[in-house]
Amino acid sequence: MSKTSTTAAAAAAALLLASAAACGAESDTGEVVITCGTCQESPTDPFLQYNYEAAQRFNEEFAGRYRIETIENANAGSSEDRLQYYQRLALADDLPDLFQLNSGEIKALQETGRLHDFAPALDADPDWAGTFQDHAFDALTGDDGEVWAIPQQRDAIGIYYNADLLAAAGYDEFPSTWDEFESLAAVLESEGKTAIAMDGDWSTMLMWVHLIGTHPGGAAFLDEGIEDGDWGSDDAVVAATERLRSWHEAGYVNADAFSGDFQNAAAAYLTEDAAMVSNGPWFVATNLTTDAAAPGLYEKTGYALAPGWAAGERGAIVVSGAGWVSGAVDDRELEAVHAFARFVSSQDEVLAQAAATGANPPVDVDPAAADAAGLEPLATGLVEQAADLAYTYPHARVHGPAGFSAAWKNLWPAYVEGDMDTGEFLQRLADDAAATGLGG
Repeated sequence: MSKTSTTAAAAAAALLLASAAACGAESDTGEVVITCGTCQESPTDPFLQYNYEAAQRFNEEFAGRYRIETIENANAGSSEDRLQYYQRLALADDLPDLFQLNSGEIKALQETGRLHDFAPALDADPDWAGTFQDHAFDALTGDDGEVWAIPQQRDAIGIYYNADLLAAAGYDEFPSTWDEFESLAAVLESEGKTAIAMDGDWSTMLMWVHLIGTHPGGAAFLDEGIEDGDWGSDDAVVAATERLRSWHEAGYVNADAFSGDFQNAAAAYLTEDAAMVSNGPWFVATNLTTDAAAPGLYEKTGYALAPGWAAGERGAIVVSGAGWVSGAVDDRELEAVHAFARFVSSQDEVLAQAAATGANPPVDVDPAAADAAGLEPLATGLVEQAADLAYTYPHARVHGPAGFSAAWKNLWPAYVEGDMDTGEFLQRLADDAAATGLGG
C-alpha cells in the first residue's frame, strides 16, 4: 500500500488527458463507450493489472453493446494526490464513468454531489445485492442510505511474522496478548533484531488500529467515535497511542520508522531484519513472493490475528477496502456501468481477482470454487480465524476523516520525539484530519 507522489506537471497532464476523455459516448455502431480511470496496465500494482485484464474480458463479453476505454493517469493507483485529482474533475463535471477510491476518499468526494448512487440499482436487483457479504457496503454507504461504491474486496488484516525468528527468540507461536508481544519484542531487540517494522504511515497506523480495536470500547470508537473529533477523551485511543509510542522509545521498531513509505517497512521484513510487519493480504503478491524477499521467506511466514489486551481477546481489522465508483449521469452510460459492476462482482471475477492480488472477495462464493481457484492460504487462513473473534474493527481510514493519513504522517514523528503530549497530539490529529475538504 505504498504511496507515490506525483509532480504538479504530471498531475496537470493527467487532468488534461482525463478531461478530454472522461465523458462516455456512443460509437457509430451504437456501442456504448465508457471511461475507466483505474483500468490501466501496471507491472507493479496487481490491482491495476487485474482491473485492466477484467476490462478486456468485459469488452470481449459485451462487444457491440458496451466498451471500456482506459484513461491513463498518474493517480490510477494509491497516491497522495488522488483525492484532489478527482475533486478537480468533479468540480469540472468531468469525472470518469468508472474509477476506484478508498472509503475515506469516497466520503470527501461525495460532498461534490457528482458521484453516482448505486442503491437504486441494488434495490432493483435483489439477487445481485444478495450475493455480497454482510456489512460489505458499510464503509461505502452515505448518511441517507446512498451506496457510493461497489466493494472491490473484503479483507481481514493482521500481522505477518517470521516463524524462524520467533522460534529463535523462544516463541513457538505468535503472542496472544500485547504483554506477550512486548516480551517477545524485548528479546528480539536484545538479539539485534527489529521486532515490528513500521513506516510512520500505513503500517504504523495499522498497529495503532489493532491496539485500539482490541481494547474494550475501541471498536466503537473506530466505527463511530472517530467522526466526533474528541479523540483525547477516549480511554482506548489514549492507551493505544501511548503504548505504540513506547515501542519506538524501547527500540522495537526499525531506524527509518518515520519514512512515510511502506516499502521501507516491507524491506526490513523481507530482508529478515524485522520479525513482524502488519499489512493486508496483498502483501504476499506485492512483496513476499517477489525477488526482494529473502530466499525461503514465504515458507517461514505466518499471518496472525492481532494480540489482545487480555487473554482470549484477539482481533483483526476487517475492511471492504476500495470500491468502484462512477461519475456517469447519462442513462445509457449508467447501464454500461451497472453491467460492469455486476461483471466484476460475479463469482468468476472475484476469484480471478483474489488469485491475482491476494485480496478476498466481497461476495459469497461457493467453497468448492474457492478451493479450485487456489487462493492464497495465508490470506484465506486469516479470514477463517477472523470468523470467530472477540474483536473485529474497521481501519481508521474507513470511518475516519479523509485527511487522516496525511495528518498522521505529519504529526506522528513529532509526538514520538516528545514535541507534544498525548492530548495535544490526538486533538491536532483529529483537527488536521477533519480539515481536508474540497481541494485538500
